[in-house]
Amino acid sequence: MNFPIPVTNKTMELADCRDAWFFDPQYNAWCLEDILYTSKATTPKFQRLSIYVPAPYMKEGGFINESGALGKYTATTAPILFANNSAGYMQMPHTWLGGPRDDSAQFLSRGIIYVTAGSRGRESRDQDGVLCGKSPWTLIDLKTAIRFLRHNKTVLPGDWNKIISMGTSAGGAMSTLLGVTGNNRCYNAFLTQNGAFMDERDDVLASQIYCPIIDLDHADIAYEWQFHNDEENEDSPAGPAGKMTPFHKAFSAELAKEYIQYFNSLGLKDESGIPLLLGSDGRSGTAYTYLMQLLNDSATEYLTRLSEGRLEAKYTPADYLSGNYTYKAPAPKPAGGPGKKDDIGLHHAGAAVMMPPIEEEGPDGMPGAPDDAMKTPGGMPGRGPKPHLSLGDLVCRPPKGVEYKPMEPPMVDTPGKDKRAWLTWDGKRAEICDLDTYILNHRRRMKPCTSFDTLGNDSGENQEFGTADHDYMHFDEYLLPALEKVKDAFPEEYARYHDEFAAVIGDKELARRRYLINPFNFIGTDEKSDAAAHYRIRVGASDADTAFTMTMTLACKLAMAGKDTDYALVWDLPHCSADYPGEAADWVESFT
Repeated sequence: MNFPIPVTNKTMELADCRDAWFFDPQYNAWCLEDILYTSKATTPKFQRLSIYVPAPYMKEGGFINESGALGKYTATTAPILFANNSAGYMQMPHTWLGGPRDDSAQFLSRGIIYVTAGSRGRESRDQDGVLCGKSPWTLIDLKTAIRFLRHNKTVLPGDWNKIISMGTSAGGAMSTLLGVTGNNRCYNAFLTQNGAFMDERDDVLASQIYCPIIDLDHADIAYEWQFHNDEENEDSPAGPAGKMTPFHKAFSAELAKEYIQYFNSLGLKDESGIPLLLGSDGRSGTAYTYLMQLLNDSATEYLTRLSEGRLEAKYTPADYLSGNYTYKAPAPKPAGGPGKKDDIGLHHAGAAVMMPPIEEEGPDGMPGAPDDAMKTPGGMPGRGPKPHLSLGDLVCRPPKGVEYKPMEPPMVDTPGKDKRAWLTWDGKRAEICDLDTYILNHRRRMKPCTSFDTLGNDSGENQEFGTADHDYMHFDEYLLPALEKVKDAFPEEYARYHDEFAAVIGDKELARRRYLINPFNFIGTDEKSDAAAHYRIRVGASDADTAFTMTMTLACKLAMAGKDTDYALVWDLPHCSADYPGEAADWVESFT
């Protein structure tokens, strides 16, 4: 295995890598980095992982210290936190200690082994320039990595029956899927093609899930249900700011109606067994009340912690409610050109991996790229002929001796807003007046209509469901029926979109690609998987990348299937690894 990127292992046996372990004093951990986890890698830059082990569990020379212990664990009982770095369904590298999206410290300090894994994504191409990372290959890579680790468990410390997956955004979707699809035979042909160890398992004990972008089959209709009363979308990585046209309003209304009907068909129940249903207006019914309870719980938890001094913020609840405070927020972006989609990394990825602005071409023809940067062969069909750097390329660890330049946006002090018209607090309980007022005053619509399968066929999700021959494809079967209902009022739009939307219907291969990465197909169904026992789901209450009901549905389905499910919205946090410090590690300790 000879690649122009750092690859530590020359075989698939980690016993051959004992001399490659090194000690990191800052994290008090033994490290084995840049391990290729498949002998059939098509895009090796993104098919690597690194292993970080609390210091007491290992000895010099890469050997296990059988008597080592830290916290409540020993070298033989320690669980493994398997963190996938997927973002935006893009190809993403494994990270490193202190690197972007690294969350190792809270786990290593508790005696939990930490693994970070990269994977291919929607734009990945092999050495011949052929697209090779569409659905379901990100998931297949991660399953392959877990099987690789289990193949090598005899030379690694830890209890490899206690793997906890973790991911954010598309990575949250992957963490969900790793939890609910363990060892499912429907992936075997892909795993075999990927060089996975077919005599090993890929199930996990638990899944930590942050802001997952899931159920793409119904994501558009869910988004319009939640945001259809907000006629303006903000300037964001999903596109420039805009206002709905009469066509968009009518189309959104039809999609929102479809979601109510779909949601009510699910048969969901809350913890008390009460059926969760939406009223025909979309703003009543037990499901609406349940969602508002989740938001109220989120605000209550935040204001309680604020009043007790358990947050970094030092203002009072009264100051917060009146807007008498400042907070850090990303500085306004420089204006892009008309219709420009910039900062694509921020979309479904989080601010820590924001795509920087395009710079002038370097001597190698790449925008701001070093001469030795890995280039994407051939450009993207319909997106211009020039090769380009992906987000995954930009957040890869630089060569030794080269400083990594973080891409977080500059932060500026931002004044708070008065919330007293829609949020009340009596010292014990917070209450939001209604969902639409919350949206219009606190978390506006981020995406235009449509939001996932976009009218322009240019979203990350459109690319995710493409093929080797067609990079971007429409995929949402709800768009054509909604379009039919507005055709008389909008004949031009009907003519413009009809044929593209109609092509989705009956495409069995496309339906299969959707099926394999929708976790709902594997919860409470006839699918045979070795599903995880424990799930923890956290979503920012200011996350507008997808509808709140997507994770509400996930939590209800898991609980109804008898799984230990811990679900909450985290107040005022956006699309990110929304959590309070250390609580993910607390959760892992609670069942391992």
